[in-house]
Amino acid sequence: MVCDPWTRRLSSEEKENLKPVILHCESADEVIESIKERTGKQVTAADVKGMKATLSTGKCL
Repeated sequence: MVCDPWTRRLSSEEKENLKPVILHCESADEVIESIKERTGKQVTAADVKGMKATLSTGKCL
């Protein structure tokens, strides 16, 4: 499945709302499913890894 980067990008508000899920779920698949259920956006495992790294350092871009 090919995901368009523009349609899978989460807004700052969405990231803030999903922060607990992103940081505390062990499995990238769990995070992907949660994001899809809550926002309707399809993200990749690489996106999840990047979001975890960004949110854990406190540098929200």
